[in-house]
Amino acid sequence: MTAIWYVLRTGGPWRDVPAQFGPWSSVYTRWRRWCQNGLWARLLAALTRAARGVLRHLDCSHIKLQDGATLRVGRPSRQSGAPKAASIPSWRRWSHALSLCLAAGQRHDVKAVEPLLPHLENNHVVADRGFDADTFHRVWDQHGVRACIRPKRGRAWRHGFHRGYDRRRHRIENFFCRSKRHRRIATRYDKLATSFLGFVQFAALLDWLTHPV
Repeated sequence: MTAIWYVLRTGGPWRDVPAQFGPWSSVYTRWRRWCQNGLWARLLAALTRAARGVLRHLDCSHIKLQDGATLRVGRPSRQSGAPKAASIPSWRRWSHALSLCLAAGQRHDVKAVEPLLPHLENNHVVADRGFDADTFHRVWDQHGVRACIRPKRGRAWRHGFHRGYDRRRHRIENFFCRSKRHRRIATRYDKLATSFLGFVQFAALLDWLTHPV
């Protein structure tokens, strides 16, 4: 675990793992095994049971891919993407990730967050203007999601939104900022989407442990 944390923080290649952590190949093999069997997602789901309230934040963050010229968008195991996160209630001091998913970098935010909708049912969701689309509002209504989105300028008909909730929207940006302090996330070197998502989930777990609710 310490070796994995070292790679997360420094962003260095697996072959540069210090010798005191053991053979780098053993560390990488264990990491790949845990990513493939969904360990990090299960641990994150266990921690998120501590989330309280009904207010959730939704946003996207794009991560520039490094040394990824061989990647092809659309392949499930090798695709460029950005982490998408929904955080816990903003009335707490810290906002932690409740759910994360990856999507291709060119995919619109509205489409990219579709896998997260089941985690947002019967909650109030705060998002930015990028999610202000009539079709998206209809989808949210079908899932019982009450949206708080500042309407786009020039709209003929505007949805109502809670200004107090909207002022706290920076909490999800704070979570992305803390996550990108880890160099393995800030500058993406992983060519496999499963490996990169594992690092994002691992960073989210550390965020829960470092800043408890």
